[in-house]
Amino acid sequence: MNKTIPLKTLLLSALWLLTSVATAGVLPIGQPEYDFLYDRIERLDALTLDRFDFQIAPYRIDRWSDNLGPFQPLDRVRGERLLIGLHFTEDLSAAKQVKPAGFEKLRGVVAGQPMKNLSVYGSFVLDEELAKDPEYTGKKWRGLAGNVQQAFVAYNTSRFDFLFGRFGGFWGPRRSLVFSPSQNLDGLAYSFRWGRLVISYRLARLDGLTPEREGVESFENRWVAAHRYDFHFGPKFTVGLFETVVFGGPGRQLELFYLNPLIFFHGTQLNESLDDNTQVGFDFSFKPKAGVKVYGQVLVDDLQLDDKVESDREPDQLGILGGVYLADLIDNTDIRLEYSRVSNWTFNQRFARNRYTNDGLPIGSAAGNDYDLLDLSVIRWLRDCLAVSANLSYRRQGEGRIEAEWTMPWLEVEGDYSEPFPTGTVQKTLTASLGAKGFLYGHFFFDLEAGVDRVENRFHVESADETLPFVNLTLSGFVLPTVDID
Repeated sequence: MNKTIPLKTLLLSALWLLTSVATAGVLPIGQPEYDFLYDRIERLDALTLDRFDFQIAPYRIDRWSDNLGPFQPLDRVRGERLLIGLHFTEDLSAAKQVKPAGFEKLRGVVAGQPMKNLSVYGSFVLDEELAKDPEYTGKKWRGLAGNVQQAFVAYNTSRFDFLFGRFGGFWGPRRSLVFSPSQNLDGLAYSFRWGRLVISYRLARLDGLTPEREGVESFENRWVAAHRYDFHFGPKFTVGLFETVVFGGPGRQLELFYLNPLIFFHGTQLNESLDDNTQVGFDFSFKPKAGVKVYGQVLVDDLQLDDKVESDREPDQLGILGGVYLADLIDNTDIRLEYSRVSNWTFNQRFARNRYTNDGLPIGSAAGNDYDLLDLSVIRWLRDCLAVSANLSYRRQGEGRIEAEWTMPWLEVEGDYSEPFPTGTVQKTLTASLGAKGFLYGHFFFDLEAGVDRVENRFHVESADETLPFVNLTLSGFVLPTVDID
């Protein structure tokens, strides 16, 4: 579900941003223009052999000040200088059997650095597509729905980074199963570098469950807490260990032990006789030489080690992701090959409040559960600010869903229990597309993709096969002036 904010609150928030926000010490993520900059950094990651924390985003601007393109002004606001930006975006899409659609977005941005090491960033959006979403219940103005998309304070030193507010990011690989860049969550995050070790923590409030919407007896708070430990074994090899927990309930507030980055969450919730939803896992990055990066991530929601009682028949609930990025395989041409797989029942739990979702979407970049996806992209960089690509992907999607009722079918059979992967009637989608995106003339951005989906068993109906051409286009224009507020 979408968060709703009264229009009066939105206007007051915008006024606050314009009058009191003052660099973006970190590079935001989660909107197309910034994501393209992260595309470039992903390429540089493969080419770079050092101990920079590529596995924790958003990234610090001071490391990438020469790679910001038209967003260079983000690194130029100091003291009494304030950046006040404006973006106008048009999202257009057309596909077979779907009516062509176009939606407008108007985004305001303010950034500054009022004092050394301290920076603030704010982004306010008016969105036509959100206003037309039937599940949106907030206020509308002239056919537009508004929200504060990101608003955070960052404090950065050579060894410590701290963020507080609303922001997106990822842990581990770029398309991490743990945290998604598109999920702007309200909370805090920090990282502390101690030699080869990096200790990180994140806490965020999730959308609650309401009697009107989910049919619960009373409002149920929801939270996610996570911590990780990254070990840099050298400039070529990094391993990260992480643990997350989703918890909440009627009247439940923050638990002090989930604020402790050194405590084992799963053991603590067992000792406290709680039924929260914990997950553990690891990820790694290995660069045998400059231009080659091999990476992976394993997320364990539930793993059955015993075989003593009926509940031990519950299937293992895992998510895996692995890939390779080859940069400059041919001059200015990269290849990215990635495979991800999430088993049925992963991210789900018997209590709806403990599902690993926010606003109905996974907290990480997983496409739900009960699926696997093989994705290949060949990317040609025409220049730093312009790239074209050829893309091929194959996805199998079973009938399982994170929001599915927790039925425990393994308790209803005699003997061993197993289920196929993916489950039920599997929808299979082969997608081939060509894309182009980048900055033009310093004030414009575009992202174009045209291709075709070949879908078997569409909507999980046997022999319902379709060939569906599609075109998606994002166009935006922006200005990023800086002003002196002294």
